[in-house]
Amino acid sequence: MKIEKKKISELNSASYNPRDDLRPGDPDYEKIKQSIQQFGFVRPIVWNEGTGNIVGGDQSHKVLKDLGYTEVDCVVVNIDDKREKALNIALNKISGRWDMEKLAVLLDELALEGLAEITGFVGKEIEKIILKGEQALEEIGEIDLEKFSNEAFEHKCPRCGFLY
Repeated sequence: MKIEKKKISELNSASYNPRDDLRPGDPDYEKIKQSIQQFGFVRPIVWNEGTGNIVGGDQSHKVLKDLGYTEVDCVVVNIDDKREKALNIALNKISGRWDMEKLAVLLDELALEGLAEITGFVGKEIEKIILKGEQALEEIGEIDLEKFSNEAFEHKCPRCGFLY
């Protein structure tokens, strides 16, 4: 992977980019801005040196420019315009799914420290995720270990000795 520091003024927004054009005040724009202000810019922009276009990270580019950044790290690719468009869509479409229980635990932990809102999730959304996570954990219930004898378990955790 080739990473170069590029001048923000040299990076072109791709005219075909199918993502919404964010502006200051838009919730997603403000989430990106808050993330950059809290953590710095930690995910390089993907830039095609063949066309000069931003392939991934156009919204971050806009926010960085508005924040006064003059340079940014870029992952540099050199691909034809058809593959560039395909990569643009892939970078915008491909995303993982959440393990909602783990996400709820993390957001709850971060909320206690006053840090949940800098994750990009906001107010009611955070509350809803935490509530769903708590409900899922309640549904799991607890196993009454008194019902089982030690012989009923086939395995023992080498670290804590838990039998299962």
